[in-house]
Amino acid sequence: MRKSLFVVLFLLITNSILSQNLNDSWQIGFGAGITRFAADDAAFIGDATIFQVPRFNLTMPISDRVSVDGAVSFNTLEDAGFIKNSASYFSIDGSIRYNLDAVLEKFAPYVFVGGSVVDSERKMTPTINIGAGGIYWISNRIGINPQIYYKHSFEGYESMRSHIQGTLSIIFKLDWFNAFKNGNHATTSGGLCY
Repeated sequence: MRKSLFVVLFLLITNSILSQNLNDSWQIGFGAGITRFAADDAAFIGDATIFQVPRFNLTMPISDRVSVDGAVSFNTLEDAGFIKNSASYFSIDGSIRYNLDAVLEKFAPYVFVGGSVVDSERKMTPTINIGAGGIYWISNRIGINPQIYYKHSFEGYESMRSHIQGTLSIIFKLDWFNAFKNGNHATTSGGLCY
């Protein structure tokens, strides 16, 4: 499993340098998440799988390759029909994304590191996070964003355990970053806006 993950990450990182950057604007996302605890930790937390809806995130580019992302996840549904939440889960996440080159012209993968403050009926607990994700742009302004976190909780904190969280969001490109370049107007050269 680790070898496969390493190969996939290596291939993504070594992708063509000439690919376009699809992460050059502010983005806002709305979606859902699923958190999974190991069997030993599930007994402590009170549930093995916790479904979160809604999940909101805002991403701001700070360079061609680096973005800052903030997210908030809730589990407002106790019984979603196909999954029941017997424990509460609230998370505030912050991360630094490294945007990789676009794959297949519309898919923009990234890796990230960051931290969270997670509350699960006991008290707020900090975690350190690593993960990966990507945005598949279905139009110039709308994308689908799957991502996966590993949230590590240190043993000194008795209110949370390490876990995996997968999320799926609809992303809307805001284009604030590009709108204010070069004195509040786009620069044109040869009929092209950039």
